[in-house]
This record gives sequence, structure tokens and C-alpha cells, in this order.
Amino acid sequence: MIVLACLLGCSPDPSLVPGTWKAVAFFEDRLRVDTPLDSVSLALSPKGGYQFRSIGYYLESGPYRLSGTYLYLTDTTDTPHREHTVKILHVSPDTLKVLMRSGEKRQVLFFAKEK
Repeated sequence: MIVLACLLGCSPDPSLVPGTWKAVAFFEDRLRVDTPLDSVSLALSPKGGYQFRSIGYYLESGPYRLSGTYLYLTDTTDTPHREHTVKILHVSPDTLKVLMRSGEKRQVLFFAKEK
């Protein structure tokens, strides 16, 4: 019973979240989307700052915080500041899997930790 409860709602180990993460796969509504991910990355500092780079020259940054299974990213490069919320589905020393929403669509982004 404890294992099932943990699978449904355990918080990720906060020590595994910081690092520089490189996108390796993108899914939308459970279907893999063939899109260039070579420039997509997420850097999370141990001190609570983040930087997200996407396709082209897109860049956002600011503070982040972790609460339970949710990662709250506040983009301070835009006025007014915008907060993005993503759910951490899985984190290990070398893998990060997050769930995002775009309207009604579920988007899952897989990252590998850069060494």
C-alpha cells in the first residue's frame, strides 16, 4: 500500500533536480512529436534560478521553486512576469521527465542530464 501511495504522489528528491538538462524527446497527447530538440535545455541552479532555452533564440529565466511534485518557474524576462507550472513525473540522477499543458493538450518533455 505504501508503494502505491508513493507512486501516486511522492515528491521528487530535491537534490536531483538542479543541473543542466538537455531535451531528448517530446510527446503531445501520448504521441511522439518529431521536432528539433538540439537547442532545448533547462538549467536549474541549486540556489533557485533557472534558464530555459528553446528552438531559435527563445530564452527565459528567473527564480524557480519546487513544491511537492510541481516545479514553479517565474519568467522575469517578460513584463509582467509569468509563472509556468510543470509537474515532475520522474527525476533520477540522469533523467528528468516533466508534464506541461498547452490548452487541453498534455505535453511531456524528456531531458537527459548533461555531464
